[in-house]
Amino acid sequence: MMCSIQEQKSINKPPIIGINGMRIPDDEQEIYQVDKVNIHYIRAIQKSGGIPISLPVLEEFNENTIKSQIEIIDGLLIEGGLDICPIFYGEDPKPELDKVDYKTDKFLFELIRQAVNRKIPILGICKGMQFINVLFGGTLYQDLKYIGLDSNSHRQLSSNINDYCKHTINIEKDSFLSKMFPDKELLNVNSYHHQAIKDLAKGIIVDAKSPDGIIEAIHLNNENEWIFGVQWHPERQIRINDELMPIFNTFIDQAKTFKNNHA
Repeated sequence: MMCSIQEQKSINKPPIIGINGMRIPDDEQEIYQVDKVNIHYIRAIQKSGGIPISLPVLEEFNENTIKSQIEIIDGLLIEGGLDICPIFYGEDPKPELDKVDYKTDKFLFELIRQAVNRKIPILGICKGMQFINVLFGGTLYQDLKYIGLDSNSHRQLSSNINDYCKHTINIEKDSFLSKMFPDKELLNVNSYHHQAIKDLAKGIIVDAKSPDGIIEAIHLNNENEWIFGVQWHPERQIRINDELMPIFNTFIDQAKTFKNNHA
């Protein structure tokens, strides 16, 4: 069947990628001044051929509100940020929990849920990967200390964390990540987190681990959906070189496919 001119124009347009906003209170009274999207994510999406748009955190919303946001995008990138409120995985806060923002997490939970319902491609980075696991029923270590590791063993304290790599990760065979890097068994990655996946959610597959056993990449085991997450920050590393561009290129290709199938 021949495509109409309007359908052909839609197919040729780059996919629109939504990036969630994040709010950080200015003081203890939770007064907010800024809803931000980190510039590194914006540049990564542009560099890989997508059109990035910000999806600001909404304090008041219902299912239809979030659904309307999701309906205008072809892929969702969940950016890193503050710790996840442990209420979302059924735990009370522990002493080593860092700063959290419930309003952002409440919004994120519904945003990702609606994206999953629509079956749009999802890429989660750092907190984004952890939130994917939590959404599907998994849990987190609130700090690496609780598994006998130094809290800073995966947290670079440099202000320029994209300038160097913290550690290596081992890529699992036949994983999403192995298909992106078919000639590699190891990757050098940066690292900026003190929490990690504890209980893996049902249906979530491990794509990579660090030498000390921390889960570094995951995907959803569902051939009808592309949901992938990494614990490190490739959006910063690609500002130095293109070695990790396959992550974003694959994400954009998946978004293009979704867009074309729903034109």
